[in-house]
Amino acid sequence: MMICRLEAKDLDQTVALESACFSVPWKRKDFEDALKNDSTYLFYGAFEGEKLVGQAGLVMTPPDADITNVAVDPGYRRRGIAVKLLSELMDAGRELGIEDYTLEVRAGNEPAIALYEGLGFSEEGKRKNFYSNPVEDAVIMWKRR
Repeated sequence: MMICRLEAKDLDQTVALESACFSVPWKRKDFEDALKNDSTYLFYGAFEGEKLVGQAGLVMTPPDADITNVAVDPGYRRRGIAVKLLSELMDAGRELGIEDYTLEVRAGNEPAIALYEGLGFSEEGKRKNFYSNPVEDAVIMWKRR
């Protein structure tokens, strides 16, 4: 398994993985713009050979960053890929001056909440009806220095 920064050449696989994992995925244009704007966005991917099996991204607003996308191919889940991706991503963010990280997660996504808690995140609030398709609250989590 290789973890590295995503590039424009990874765009097709990035969009496909996002669509496989989320009911309301980012559009191709969103990823194109993010990958071009590397002073604000940071995206990492986990590759098994040439296949993208996981991805995670963040938007940097120093000294904070918002983790925007964490997706792992359903056939590769429960192998520690998300932990490795997020650890690498947050290490890279720290090198760029990021001290604290936040994210939103579906209130019913207990496996993801447990994953984030294991990485040191804690719940600090909720956003009512934040998600659509289906409508669901978001749990706001932070990992502070």
